[in-house]
Amino acid sequence: MNRLFFTALLALLACLAWAGFDPDTELSSYRGVIELRGSQTWLLDDSGDGLRLLLAPRGLLDSLGLHLAEGDTVAVEGWRKNELFLVGRLWQEADDSNPWLLRNLDEASLQTGGVSDYRVNGGKCIGCKLCVSRCPTGAISVVNRKARIDAELCTECGICIEGYGKFRGCPVGAIEKE
Repeated sequence: MNRLFFTALLALLACLAWAGFDPDTELSSYRGVIELRGSQTWLLDDSGDGLRLLLAPRGLLDSLGLHLAEGDTVAVEGWRKNELFLVGRLWQEADDSNPWLLRNLDEASLQTGGVSDYRVNGGKCIGCKLCVSRCPTGAISVVNRKARIDAELCTECGICIEGYGKFRGCPVGAIEKE
């Protein structure tokens, strides 16, 4: 009975949770300096305001030869929701006319992918769907009452594990990075 109550409560919370990015949102552009905070990449503008950049999985960035370091000046274009910024294009130099294309901005999808190291431990997952509503790229779905991560959509932003805002990540620790 307690498990049923807990599952129902989590399902209710999932329904009330913040939704992911809306592909109809207007594109935004920002320039600033890269700041690395653990595994997170942030963009700080002149005013000191920060955006948490949702890039692509580290393996994909490495395969493209895109390496961002603390203090790099970049320009980005994509979608913003509060402090989260889903990057579509990234310029490493202000005068660069050839941006890194991380997502097709017309379709709101990864241009390439399939290299995410995030996995769901089916033995731990309780199917609460909290991670589904919090994933900004729509990479998580629930199949047969277990969360599933689409490696082609996952940017390894860490929200499903670490949380963001009031969401503290998977309540049972079912999502892991290999």
